[in-house]
Amino acid sequence: MPEDIMKELERLFYPRSIAVIGASQRGVGFGTGGNGVGFMEGPISLRFSGMVYPINPKAKTVLGYKAYPSVLDVPDDIDLAILAVHHKVALSVIKDCAVKGVKFAHLFTAGFSETGQEENAELEREMIRVAKAGGVRIIGPNCMGVYCPEGGVGWNKDFPQEPGPVGFVSQSGQLAGQFADTGGRAGLRYSKVISFGNASDLQCHDFLNYLAQDEKTRIIGGYLEGLKDGDAFYQAAKKITPRKPIVIWKGGQTEGGSRATQSHTASIAGSADIWRALCRQAGIISVDSQEELITTISALQRLALPGGTKVAVLGGAGGGSVTMTDEAERQGLQVPKLSEKTIKTLEEFVPLQGNIVSNPLDIMGALVFSQLSSPNAGKSIDNFLRLFQLLGDDPKIDALIFFQRMEMPARTGGRALIDLFMEKTCDGAKIMGKPVFIVLEKGHTLDQEAVRGDAQEFYKNRGYATFPSFSAAARALYNMNQYRKYLDALGVRKAEK
Repeated sequence: MPEDIMKELERLFYPRSIAVIGASQRGVGFGTGGNGVGFMEGPISLRFSGMVYPINPKAKTVLGYKAYPSVLDVPDDIDLAILAVHHKVALSVIKDCAVKGVKFAHLFTAGFSETGQEENAELEREMIRVAKAGGVRIIGPNCMGVYCPEGGVGWNKDFPQEPGPVGFVSQSGQLAGQFADTGGRAGLRYSKVISFGNASDLQCHDFLNYLAQDEKTRIIGGYLEGLKDGDAFYQAAKKITPRKPIVIWKGGQTEGGSRATQSHTASIAGSADIWRALCRQAGIISVDSQEELITTISALQRLALPGGTKVAVLGGAGGGSVTMTDEAERQGLQVPKLSEKTIKTLEEFVPLQGNIVSNPLDIMGALVFSQLSSPNAGKSIDNFLRLFQLLGDDPKIDALIFFQRMEMPARTGGRALIDLFMEKTCDGAKIMGKPVFIVLEKGHTLDQEAVRGDAQEFYKNRGYATFPSFSAAARALYNMNQYRKYLDALGVRKAEK
């Protein structure tokens, strides 16, 4: 199947026609079975170029589109049918889809094996039997389906419209949507996002095999609770990771979480130790939260892999520098003393009084904010860029975590100084030639938060990753280094960003 998966799934991600079964005019939310209108609003927002057919025997139109009583009444072929109906009528709808020759049926509908009731589980099995006999491939049930901005398919009108390099597979529809939305606001853009729920037919490894061959996908993320075919998943992942990083957030790793997965997507979560061992062997980057998932993928998208865990810390002051160092080492990094050559050169242009030039570097006030707005700003800028050159040349440093408090340049020189500071940070990152992790913590006031948001947008537009906390940056750096070590062990070299 992996060899033919691109051809087989092409019409799922790039359908020529979509039927939304159960679409109605009743609001925009999803009730029991859903009203399906979100699955119409998504393609409309994404400028879907094909035909959209709402299916509702009681409606003449939905959102201005002519409605049909059944898929059998649609005059054209249907590539993708989306079922937002009650689970008790889903089987009859699937039978109609089989007769119609529908290629893919996505069941948003829930109420099957995840309920734990044998009657509902048998209904799900019968539905899959009917679908397979009729040549219909099933996504779900109990899932949100597919979001592919390039193909004009999605379940939320507010998802990013621009495509990008990130693919995502998820058992949870809610977390797939949160990832697309939250990650989108953080600057991620997507090739394909798949929420596959109970995975009664198409499973996680099928989608991984597709994304492995998809030239539009460079990085793969995921949220998993359990696997029906762990070996197929492992074999797929092991083939992918030498070429594309995979970052997975695994739910159900505690006893309580494992019980919850059974009622959510009818999955058996399995041992946390087994999962961690699988990740190590397959080269998967395992993360423990949505924030870590997003920040690690953002770093992989925008930064080169570090050469190690030796990090320079810049931007702290006094106790802040100490606590950042503690946090870096808790996250598996090293904060070594800079080389003697670097220290001696820094002492030539950084006043010793009130500053620390070893590592962490407590020099921002003296080096930047007190001087950039002065008549000698040109010389100060030269020294700021010289710092990056020194860190780039220092063999004891693999990367830089740069903690930026935008209220400091705002107080010193206003918006003009903020813009200059950010521009020179980008220039310095290029000069350094090693990954620079920029930390922009949430502001304490509305004004500070507005400045932080503008800074995040500034860096995002210039292709730099930013992080909401020092610990998030440190963890992303650690994760990237673990992946780099895996590639080195295989003898694989990743291209620089």
